[in-house]
Amino acid sequence: MKRPTAWLLRKPCPTCGRPLAVRHGKGERREQICPACDGPDPLHSPKALGWTKGSLRPPQRPQKH
Repeated sequence: MKRPTAWLLRKPCPTCGRPLAVRHGKGERREQICPACDGPDPLHSPKALGWTKGSLRPPQRPQKH
């Protein structure tokens, strides 16, 4: 019996090394989660992406004239 080779193309989990699974999110968005570690990549979560697109910025230093 031949195994399908699609699992070879999936990214490994950075923590445990197992292949990541695809979970369908809102709309056409897809998330990659690790079935063993049980959770999506926190840097690609909607909350983290919202923080980067938000209006808060670090304070600017005053420029000397």
